[in-house]
Amino acid sequence: MSKALQNQLAKTIKEQGDMARDMAIAELKDLKKDLLELEKALGTKKTPDQGLLMDISHGAFELFRTASIVLETDNLQEQLQHAAEAGKDLEYLEKKGAILLTKPEGWHWFTPKGEMLFLAAPNETRLAAQKLQERISRKTPAKPAPKPQPTPKAPPISLED
Repeated sequence: MSKALQNQLAKTIKEQGDMARDMAIAELKDLKKDLLELEKALGTKKTPDQGLLMDISHGAFELFRTASIVLETDNLQEQLQHAAEAGKDLEYLEKKGAILLTKPEGWHWFTPKGEMLFLAAPNETRLAAQKLQERISRKTPAKPAPKPQPTPKAPPISLED
């Protein structure tokens, strides 16, 4: 998925969630007013209006519906973010030559020397990408510098002649 499409989806989901959040808050305020009115009516031993009871039950249902939409859009945004990260990891693994094998099962990578390395289980794409990145970015240890040969010492000059 392209970055522009991903951003547009995230923006649309966020707008829907924000709109539902605003509706839920407005409905909650109306429901509070209706509940206070019901409390007053019941406190004065007055019979509450049937319409008020319908408003309260309808408001509670609307609050449930809009709050559910808010929770669902938050969940969708989180899933979209995880899917985007998984896509990046998968793209990285494929770009670097990692292969998902069935036998032996899991993500594997072949070094330039031809050695096969196990990266992670098939469902652990993130871990496989991290291990591969760590492996590739690891610097090869520098070869130790050759020890300098000690210069031969000249024999001592003797003054006896």
